[in-house]
Amino acid sequence: MKQRRVTHLRYLMTIYELGQVMPEVGAAAVARTLNVSCPSVTRMLGVLMGKGLVVRERYGKIYLTDSGFLLARGFQEKVCTLQRLIPAMDLCLTQEELLETACLLAAALPQHVLEKAGK
Repeated sequence: MKQRRVTHLRYLMTIYELGQVMPEVGAAAVARTLNVSCPSVTRMLGVLMGKGLVVRERYGKIYLTDSGFLLARGFQEKVCTLQRLIPAMDLCLTQEELLETACLLAAALPQHVLEKAGK
């Protein structure tokens, strides 16, 4: 799995999660959550808009398209499943490391593996 794809999914998941708790998502909130710069968010939003996964309104509000929403929600579900399963491996990960590991695995593992493991 290319690192770029994982990064795309992390941004989508972040926008999805922020949208669950705030009425309007902006680049600054995404930057704070991911601990990246606003110019980095702007560049990534351009990439995600080019893929038809997000829409950015004139005043900076960010929305997921239907396909972006489905991709982000599915990725979040995979990440949550893995965050529940990985600790059994006794890897002594911090919460940040656990999230990063779960994201990497969620992007790389086929869906059927997670369906079987999540039961």
